[in-house]
Amino acid sequence: MGSPSESERAIPEPGRFPIPPKQRPYELAIEVAFTALLAREQTPERLAALGATREGTMIRLPALDRRLLIDLAERTVRVEGHGKARYEWTILALHYLSAEDRTVDDREVTLTHFADARGYLSVYNGRIIGRFLGAVGRTDAGFRQAAERVGAVPVSWNGACYRFDVFPRLPIKVIRYEGDEDFPPGANIVYHADAGRLLPAEDRIVVAEVIIDVLAGKQLFDQCAGE
Repeated sequence: MGSPSESERAIPEPGRFPIPPKQRPYELAIEVAFTALLAREQTPERLAALGATREGTMIRLPALDRRLLIDLAERTVRVEGHGKARYEWTILALHYLSAEDRTVDDREVTLTHFADARGYLSVYNGRIIGRFLGAVGRTDAGFRQAAERVGAVPVSWNGACYRFDVFPRLPIKVIRYEGDEDFPPGANIVYHADAGRLLPAEDRIVVAEVIIDVLAGKQLFDQCAGE
């Protein structure tokens, strides 16, 4: 038998290149976030500055109209009275509680204020603003109805505006501007400037995204977890 051809040599032998293990980006992110949180001493003063409380190994953190229960011993995050918190809420809560600089700066700003988040603007405009205006924010009445359903606080503004207290130190305003014969409706998200200290850049996009999720009817907890 002759030597194998070049094409035959290019075919990998069975078992030579095993299927890589399933990737777990969210689980890994949660592990890293818990490690960072546990590396910081969670004193009553520190937690009070973030609007959270602690009893034993459990931290309670208000999130919109619910409470998250962060179990430091079990390394789990649950929604009080419900089940396991969704991955995005879990990561947001852990990063928020790990904030190194808790200095208050309540100036109201948009995403462009944060230099480290400007690279996310195209994603933000499509995934947040575009999605909002195409669905729950398509009409003024629809936005108001959805916001009031989830307990958002109406705010006087040039347009329909509601405040969502994502966490005690993280109020987010969603504004919908009515269009006219020349311009279509528009929208914006308003942060406090200290959101740049409390959350990493990517999380500032995610926090706007989870608000749109809530407006669309998505819960903070995983309804498929069977808990």
